[in-house]
Amino acid sequence: MATIKTYRRDGDGTLHYREAWNERGLVRTHEGKVGAKGRSSTHPTRSRTWPDNPTATEYLRMFAARAERDGYLPVPDDEHGWVVLQCWTYSPDLTHPEDHRLFEEGQDALDDHLGWRGVGHYDGNDLGGTPPAEHELDGTVLNLFCRVVDTALGVRAVRGFARQFGVTPYHVVAAREPGEDSPYVLAWSPRKRDKTFDLFRT
Repeated sequence: MATIKTYRRDGDGTLHYREAWNERGLVRTHEGKVGAKGRSSTHPTRSRTWPDNPTATEYLRMFAARAERDGYLPVPDDEHGWVVLQCWTYSPDLTHPEDHRLFEEGQDALDDHLGWRGVGHYDGNDLGGTPPAEHELDGTVLNLFCRVVDTALGVRAVRGFARQFGVTPYHVVAAREPGEDSPYVLAWSPRKRDKTFDLFRT
C-alpha cells in the first residue's frame, strides 16, 4: 500500500499533517492537526465505473504536488523522535489476562491511535527486565516503541492511548529526541518522585 505523509508547521508552532494512501480501489486522504483525528475522505480511482478518473498512482502524485505547493513536506527519517510506553506486567509469560490483552490487542490499537492522529506509528517492542521492587509484581517489562514526528505531541498521544485502552496502572512514558546519541528521558510517571528512566530494567 503506497502512502504519502506530509507535514507543515505554522508560525505559532502548530503542526499539521496531510496524508494519502491507496485502499481497495480508492485513495483515502486524511488531514488535520497533529494529535487530533482530523478529516478523512475517499476518492474513487480509474475503473470501468470511473474511466476518466486518475489511477491511484496518478492521484497520489498529484496529491504530493498539491501538498508541497501548500507547504507540506515529508519529515526526514533523522528528524523523527521516539516515545516508549513502558509497562510492568503482572506475569512473566504474559498469561495474566491484562498482560495478554495488552500484548495481543494493544500493539495494533496503539498503531491505529497514533496513525489516525498524524503523530507517527508503533514500531515494535522488547520484553524483559524486572519491574520496580516497590510494586511487588511477579512480571516483566514490556517496552512499546513509537516513532513520532514530534516528541511532545507523541507523549500526549501515547498517554491518551493508555487511558483509552485501559493500560495497566504500572506504566511510564519516556521520549527520545531526534539524534543517534539522544537518550530516553522520562516524560510522564504517575509518581512525582520518579525522575529517571531505565529502558532495560535488569
